[in-house]
Amino acid sequence: MKNLINVILLFVSLSTLINVKAQSDVEFLDNRIIYTKYYVADFFNDTSKWAWEWDVVYRRQSQLGDWKAWEHPLRYSIRPWIAYQFTKMTRVSLNPIALFNTAPRYPLETDLNRPFERELRTTLQINNYAYYQRFNFTHRMRFESRWRGIDNENINHNWRFRYRIRTRIPLNTDYFYKNNTWYITDYHEVHIEFGRDYGTNYFSQNRNFLGLGYRFWDWTRIELGYLYQLNTRGNNQQIDFSQGPMFYLFMDILSRNQRRYNYSF
Repeated sequence: MKNLINVILLFVSLSTLINVKAQSDVEFLDNRIIYTKYYVADFFNDTSKWAWEWDVVYRRQSQLGDWKAWEHPLRYSIRPWIAYQFTKMTRVSLNPIALFNTAPRYPLETDLNRPFERELRTTLQINNYAYYQRFNFTHRMRFESRWRGIDNENINHNWRFRYRIRTRIPLNTDYFYKNNTWYITDYHEVHIEFGRDYGTNYFSQNRNFLGLGYRFWDWTRIELGYLYQLNTRGNNQQIDFSQGPMFYLFMDILSRNQRRYNYSF
């Protein structure tokens, strides 16, 4: 059932994209990207439900519709988290504060003069897990407080809510947490933003990813796939259509305890 929901979400996303492009004056701006994310986490000790997490995001992009996605910077950030496993299926994480360094996307000549933006962000994250036979599902919700343009005289603040559903399907085993498991992974995510200093492009972003993953050392995984992402600009008439490869490295040391807790990361 949940896999069917994933398919429906993807269909709705693609249908919306096609309908908007056919029926309105919205301009889609081509942008090529390379996304990477590195994640490590562990419990504070073998009996605690408290854990720490750390992630690093590094992204590159093309310029003026070029295909060379590695040539220009897009995003760099480091985030520390504190997490608590409330139940075997629910984990709550808090990132008290993190610094994000972000370049504008460069599909247009006029974008080349837009400055980098530094942002401080606080994030509350809830992960809820579900299973159906060999299928592994994760529902992730994020509630973010964003202080944008912190180097400017007037700092803008807004709120953002994010929802993501992710599916992982083992290929050569019947269990996602077995060593040497190959698996298919996909996710779909929507971003909704609002606030006093924010405009009217409330549905600001949509991300869709499909990839192949491999688990080794019991608690380490790599994933490589393809991402396409829609970012609505503030004028609601232009949408950055970004696409390209995405690489993940997960060192989820917490997985060593999956036999005791029977939950997923």
